[in-house]
Amino acid sequence: MAFSERALAAASLLLRVLTLLLLVASIIIIVTNKIYAPFTDVVDPPNITFRDFYAYRYLLSAAVIGCAYTLLVLPFAAIHVAQGRKIGRGRGLALFIFTDVVLAVLIATGAAAGLGLTVEYQHQQQSSDFKNFLNLVDVSCGLMLGATVCMVIMIMASVHSLT
Repeated sequence: MAFSERALAAASLLLRVLTLLLLVASIIIIVTNKIYAPFTDVVDPPNITFRDFYAYRYLLSAAVIGCAYTLLVLPFAAIHVAQGRKIGRGRGLALFIFTDVVLAVLIATGAAAGLGLTVEYQHQQQSSDFKNFLNLVDVSCGLMLGATVCMVIMIMASVHSLT
């Protein structure tokens, strides 16, 4: 394997690890983010979490699917770097590139759905607790968009090695 090809493989592995870390951080933030409903007459007020909004459920499911895919493909990228083996030529590499593109779009749409709902709620007058909840959702969506950028760079490197 040539030096530039090895460097591209190492960069791809690094970007996959960074993608995984960003998605895991996004999952942790969205799952642990909750507020108490402002009902003062209820003894045990219900929590408001991501489960109460369909867009945030989609955001979480996109992040989980992205993590699962990244964990599935990460060993192949590590083998590619360590042993210098090709992942595949032609159809094999094209399949990896295609699935990377599909997952990048899935993660981007999950982040966009979360950001869209968050912006819609931020235009309304809300309590400070709910604003903090929305700010943490913004952070989670931003991390997912960062993971999408990493995947796009990885796709560009894969296509470059294909040519």
